[in-house]
Amino acid sequence: MLNILKKYKLELILLTVVVGAIIPITLNFVAAGEQDSTIGKSVEISMSGYNPSTINANVGEEITIKLINPDNSAHLDGGGWHQFASDELDFDYRLSPKSTEVITLKVNKPGEYEFYCDICCGGRENPSMQGKLIIS
Repeated sequence: MLNILKKYKLELILLTVVVGAIIPITLNFVAAGEQDSTIGKSVEISMSGYNPSTINANVGEEITIKLINPDNSAHLDGGGWHQFASDELDFDYRLSPKSTEVITLKVNKPGEYEFYCDICCGGRENPSMQGKLIIS
């Protein structure tokens, strides 16, 4: 047995290094997947508008959305603040510069509902500062 260990010493060292490197990486991927699994959708709201600008969901489904505002406070129009609001669904979330917020919505009636940002960039009248929540 000792002769086998001596003969394959380099291979065993390499195997140990590779396995030692793979396990932490794999655990990080698993942890990241578990951490993000509760968030169904992400929406970035920036001076360029909503990305994505359309969100699809099913009637009665709880929709968990991570709102992301990458803009900073140096923006002259709105100071970097953004909004995710809908008059039809009666919600109004405001995000400070460089922030994220996780929200949960539930819509019990099918339809197309507008959401918008009326804080900056021409406000609600600007097509890029509007989006649709499509419930089917």
